[in-house]
Amino acid sequence: MGESLKFVHDVDSPRVIFGTGSLSSLQSEITLLGCKKIALICDESARATASEISLQLGSLVQQRINQVVMHVPDEFTFPIINESKSFDIDLVVAIGGGSSTGLGKIMALELNIPLLAIPTTYAGSEMTPIWGRTKENKKITGTDIKVLPRVVLYEPELTHSLPISISVNSGMNAIAHAVESLYSPELSPLVELAALRGIESMSQGLRELVGGKNISESREKLFLGSMLCGFTLGNAKMGLHHKICHTLGGMFNLPHAQMHSAVLPYAIKYNEVYAKESMNKVAEILHSHTASQGLWNLAREVGAETALKNLDFPVEEAGNVAEVISNATMVNPRPFEKENVVKLLKAAYNGTRPDDESW
Repeated sequence: MGESLKFVHDVDSPRVIFGTGSLSSLQSEITLLGCKKIALICDESARATASEISLQLGSLVQQRINQVVMHVPDEFTFPIINESKSFDIDLVVAIGGGSSTGLGKIMALELNIPLLAIPTTYAGSEMTPIWGRTKENKKITGTDIKVLPRVVLYEPELTHSLPISISVNSGMNAIAHAVESLYSPELSPLVELAALRGIESMSQGLRELVGGKNISESREKLFLGSMLCGFTLGNAKMGLHHKICHTLGGMFNLPHAQMHSAVLPYAIKYNEVYAKESMNKVAEILHSHTASQGLWNLAREVGAETALKNLDFPVEEAGNVAEVISNATMVNPRPFEKENVVKLLKAAYNGTRPDDESW
């Protein structure tokens, strides 16, 4: 007789407004929040949309931040926070990719004010209570309900101009969240369903986008997938893959989405024998013999990054990276084995398909 089902279902989620025309709800959502003094954040790609929003909101916008920095370094963030205090800001509105949302989260955390997110990429961090910042080249992460956006507006049209190269890597980053959630302990069945649907939606959307099929429909699928994958990230514990990427990002400032895409197949190769049931489900969705091969095949097919050598990762530092990771607390189906994590990093550096490696 099999083991009885056991899980805890206690999810965190923002209020989500999804679909064409969602951006028109911004003013009413701010009114519902009861906020009067807004800090408006955008990255370079979203400046035009941010300017339109600023005109729409008028005097409500007291502070404009038109630049963000990857991995949210403290030396960049804290002068902005000090300025926010002088304006008595009571709401952060962040539009753009993961770095915009990331800055918004740290501001929400430090100022103890709500965050409203308008994503324009597929990072998915807008669906999580997870924050990250960089201090002295070390990536620090934590979880706090204060940083979970109160509202997320998903306007698919905002992603139509997103370059294909950014879209595919951002999409693989989203898939990484869902794949790792599937071997999280005490995974809720509802979060599992979101993860599987998220992987399916992202993989279909990426293939259709690259194939030039119905761009509007494929962008909508990708946004839905990113929302679902982000939801799993916020409601399940992540494992070795995310710990590797946080470490590489902090130590070497590697580009976030491309790094996730390059590392993912090898981290899953490391884990898949220890998480056969869940990884077989991923393999089935991706129409592949194994999850690790399916993820590599998908990245290669859509033109996402498959090798850390293309990101200038100093592979001679693989041992030092593994040593840093060995001191971290993480939940992972396979015990940490330093020698095999070094092999994983070297394989991710070279970027060949993870077929016959015996880690």
